[in-house]
Amino acid sequence: MKRTNVLAMMVIAFGVMNFTTSCSSSSPSPDASATLTALTATASDETQSASISENVDNEVDNYVTTSAVNGYKAPAFLGSELIMGPVITVDKPDSTNFPKTFTINYGTNFIGLRGDTISGEIIVVVSNKMTIAGSSRTITFNNFSINGNAIYGTKIYTYNGLTGIHPTWTSNVNDSIVREDGATLVWHSIRTRERVNNNGTPLVYWDDNYSISGGSTGVNAKGVAYTSVIDPNNPLLIGGGWPFFVQGTVTITTTSKTVVIDYGNGAKDRKATATVNGVTKTFTIKR
Repeated sequence: MKRTNVLAMMVIAFGVMNFTTSCSSSSPSPDASATLTALTATASDETQSASISENVDNEVDNYVTTSAVNGYKAPAFLGSELIMGPVITVDKPDSTNFPKTFTINYGTNFIGLRGDTISGEIIVVVSNKMTIAGSSRTITFNNFSINGNAIYGTKIYTYNGLTGIHPTWTSNVNDSIVREDGATLVWHSIRTRERVNNNGTPLVYWDDNYSISGGSTGVNAKGVAYTSVIDPNNPLLIGGGWPFFVQGTVTITTTSKTVVIDYGNGAKDRKATATVNGVTKTFTIKR
């Protein structure tokens, strides 16, 4: 009897151990959950910073490129149609004198072509015609905000020429973003932007499609520093008039931990996922 009881107790104990192990493998521990939540927040902040930067680029592309095609006249024209948009001034409205300075004045609460609410001014200094390799655009801001997020800093875009049949630019961005909630995001990136197609509208620039590679460093809303690298085999895709990334993966490293952002397979939605140690959480991309 005594021997039978011991064996029974061993069987029960083994079963409890298996049950505990099974439970822990199907759901993260409290520490793992906290790590997933913290890293997902960093992923969300990186995504918001990058999205805001891309939408500023889109505004500049739309108005400055359209003006350039039409001899740097202001306001910008698309064919024979006046673009209804912000007030645009050019200090040298001709095709020969450079550098020239564009001021794009949105006034207050202007609704952009991608649905962004924009206020203030973007100032763009163009060094030369952007069809010449080595030419650059330097972007700064004056009391500028997009969707309630105040933007400070400088962006420099240098035209690299063609990669195959696609034009590419190197972007060097130093942004400081003060969000509506008062939190500050710091974002520095060096990336390559490749225009993969014009979306079937060769004289319209705000809906062009871009592939983006490279990386960034930043500080999230909690003051935590991080680095990010875009997967060269799965670069970011944005365009078609949609203000969010629709494809691509990014690996973020912070405090010796990593999280992988996945923007999906091309669907136009505001969803992305953050994966930490095989556990995945979906989050909504902030404007």
